[in-house]
Amino acid sequence: MRDEYQNMDEREALKVENDVIKMKLMLEHGAEFRCSEESAAISAETEHEFLNYIMDFEQQEALAKEETVFEVLGSPQHFPSEEIVSDDEMTEMLQDLLLFMKEKRIELTVFSPNVQAREIYRFITKELFLHRMLHMNMPGMITCFIYDEFHPDHPYENSRTAVNECLKEILQDGELQWTFQYEQELSINQHASLSIDGFRRKINAFKKRYDHIEPLRLETLDCEIEGEQCLVSGRYEVCFTTKDEHLLKTGQWKIRFRYWEELDIWMIYDIQLDGLSI
Repeated sequence: MRDEYQNMDEREALKVENDVIKMKLMLEHGAEFRCSEESAAISAETEHEFLNYIMDFEQQEALAKEETVFEVLGSPQHFPSEEIVSDDEMTEMLQDLLLFMKEKRIELTVFSPNVQAREIYRFITKELFLHRMLHMNMPGMITCFIYDEFHPDHPYENSRTAVNECLKEILQDGELQWTFQYEQELSINQHASLSIDGFRRKINAFKKRYDHIEPLRLETLDCEIEGEQCLVSGRYEVCFTTKDEHLLKTGQWKIRFRYWEELDIWMIYDIQLDGLSI
């Protein structure tokens, strides 16, 4: 603790020190701090630890140099080219490579279940090794890469989005909240050209008819991509409960996406839920 804080008790001195660090972060790095009920409940000690970590991070980033992943890993020579690794050896070789990377605090995540071990090994040794990154040597810091960001599996991702971020949000309890996956104008069943707010009102009014909505099955059957258009289709089985009865409804669903090249994302613009009145 600084000498100028000697006349303060330890807690007050720590609060003043925290304010000084915040000021440095704002002036030197453009940081912004907002007060909320949650932040106000954080102890001065916890805040001090967090602020020091941020300060260390900013200082390390300023000093960090750009290197390839291969260089950060120490330029390993004991991982052969994918072409000469047999199928019988590939799984074990990939596990060894991933463990070696993890020990060097670099990790790779693959979301798509369609990517085979040989492709992951090829990607690491032929592409990721050449990728340039800022090498920051901070205790506990791990650099994570995602295979799917380099090689997206659009059918898998769109099918997953259709079920998890669209159908489940519509066909379960609670008001519709997240709408980041939708275009600004969209359609659902017979309702066309809805704004996001209009769409949200339609869905929430539909949900309020029931005391409980439980999706029993949301199954993807097909995903077709043609140019900038994508159609994901499947079947649903949902139980709707009112104070008087349980209604089991089944039917087909279709969700259409459009590719936004400028943002490199697929956005939902049409939803059709056969057999449901929304």
